[in-house]
Amino acid sequence: MKKAAVFSTFSIISIFLAACSTETPENSAQSFIDHWENRDYASMYQMVTSDVQESISEEDFIARYENIYDGLINDFTIEAIVPEEFTGENEEQIPVNVSMTTVAGEYEFEEQLSFVWDEREDDPSWKLEWGSQLIFPDLSDEDSVRYNASKQKRGEIFDKEGQGLAINGEVIDLAVVPNRFEEEESEIAEIADRLGRSKESIEQALDQSWVEEGSLVLIGQMPASELEAIEALYEDVPGFTYQMSEGRVYPFGEAAAHLIGYIRPITAEQLEERREEGYTEQSLVGQTGLELIKEEQLRGAPGGEIVIVDADGERKETIVEREAEDGDNVHLTIRMDLQEELMNELDGEPGTAVALDSETGETLALVSSPSYDPNQMTLGLPSAQREELEENEDQPLLNRFSNRFSPGSTMKAITAAIGVDSGTVDPNETVDEPGHEWQPEDSDWGGYHVRRVTDPNGAVDLFDAMAYSDNIYFAQAALAIGEEELLAGAEAFGFNETFAFTYSLQQSLLTGEEGFKSEIQLADTGYGQGEILTNPVHLAAMFTTFINEGQLIQPILEQEEETGQVLMEPVSAETATLVDEALKYVVSSDHGTAHSLERNDYAIAAKTGTAEVGEDTLGWVVSYESDESNLLLAIMQEGVGSGDVLPIIDHMYNTFLD
Repeated sequence: MKKAAVFSTFSIISIFLAACSTETPENSAQSFIDHWENRDYASMYQMVTSDVQESISEEDFIARYENIYDGLINDFTIEAIVPEEFTGENEEQIPVNVSMTTVAGEYEFEEQLSFVWDEREDDPSWKLEWGSQLIFPDLSDEDSVRYNASKQKRGEIFDKEGQGLAINGEVIDLAVVPNRFEEEESEIAEIADRLGRSKESIEQALDQSWVEEGSLVLIGQMPASELEAIEALYEDVPGFTYQMSEGRVYPFGEAAAHLIGYIRPITAEQLEERREEGYTEQSLVGQTGLELIKEEQLRGAPGGEIVIVDADGERKETIVEREAEDGDNVHLTIRMDLQEELMNELDGEPGTAVALDSETGETLALVSSPSYDPNQMTLGLPSAQREELEENEDQPLLNRFSNRFSPGSTMKAITAAIGVDSGTVDPNETVDEPGHEWQPEDSDWGGYHVRRVTDPNGAVDLFDAMAYSDNIYFAQAALAIGEEELLAGAEAFGFNETFAFTYSLQQSLLTGEEGFKSEIQLADTGYGQGEILTNPVHLAAMFTTFINEGQLIQPILEQEEETGQVLMEPVSAETATLVDEALKYVVSSDHGTAHSLERNDYAIAAKTGTAEVGEDTLGWVVSYESDESNLLLAIMQEGVGSGDVLPIIDHMYNTFLD
């Protein structure tokens, strides 16, 4: 980035601007500063005197600037003060003030640009008597500049009970030593096989230009939990060795991987964006999850010092220094006992689960399945394993709880609330449509019909329709509500808005960009099909409305956030209470789709849903207990119906309600 150089606005500048073709000290100074600002070191070299060029080669001149300016100085400005009068001699002085932002902090100094007139026939001009003091005032040509970094501690991430989810612990550095191999080819093959790495990656590490016979060559890292296996490898293979070092550790592994994320060495692209924030080639940076989202808070600030050392390597002077500042810890509302249990219940099958405290809004679990081991990701996953993860059809790298999906019949609770609150749906009025298919009389729907799973064999009101999960009832409800009222009601529940949350969540959408394309789509939306998509966290939050007298509670993820905040009030208290009772009836009724969740000691509410997405299905259950535990669960599993999800909810209540 080009820096501004400011010349004093004396009268001589006007003369210079009027006759810039005339070679003068000030236009030579301006030209040199332009090259300096643009880090054009080769052009700077062309402007120094022949004596300077005899004392230092162009290659060494450029290298000296690159090593110091490009490596240690993020930004700088130069102010040159042109004298009102020059001496008229063959040597002139122009003072400069140099201010810079270095990797160790702010620094500024004053120096003189000393120009002499060079009478070369081919190119008479003012040349600079350059010296290393123009880099730093006390730097001589024999001295060198060093940067001594002092590393800050990265902040850690903890759950509600204080258990570490991302901590600074021990990892194993894996290495080989070339001259210790007895049978190099076979030993490399065995190391690769037992570490799950490619033979080629180890050979590439050994082929680096700096590697000598006795060099310790790092080939990767592994979590300390693998120490027993590593010790066995050390005993079996002479060329292999290891050592313990500090590193980022994720104690709960796959169970919290999508939530917490992982750190990795900074990429070239990231460094380009963040260099001015003090990042260097050695920096570790959050790549996904909260490690990325909370990077600024967790990272802290590195410390270090820029020093001048003499030809003997002795410290001569400290130019600038800054103490390291440790990062701040992050304390989550997550309960890892819930998180792990939900992860175990999904058992590696594609799906997601959200657990909320329906009164406080605290997020108790955020699960995405299948998952990956963040310890391996942060330590360097072998390319073959990374490729296997990326090509896995179950998409273990996909974060499902931040995504959005068709909600299926769980949407019926929202449709009911909008309809009752707007007065377009009478909860006591019954719908009597025999059979499994329906379309409006005299419609232009052609061969399309709304299909229900269970024929109630009689008229149903809102409670029975919710219990049976009757698609026909809720399709008619959506048509009665109408497009505008349904859109407005959905927006009151937070559709089409960026949902405020620590973690970035995709918006829930009632329709595509073109709105409702047909009466059929409007009807389908009423029972959770059509083009409707919901984010799992948002879907769970919408159900807090029915527990809290019409108030939708803001989900929170960090303990420092205020609990029980009302995000919006989509419906009246009376409407919310009515829908709450209808959802409890889904469990208590003998013909309710969630009757298997009924308990003598707890009033459980629930809504099941099976969304059809192309040839795939998504099985949903959103359920809560509001009298004692305030535990609200929203679980989705891909490739199955809601009946396969109910046992997971049942197990969670068996485990945690008491």
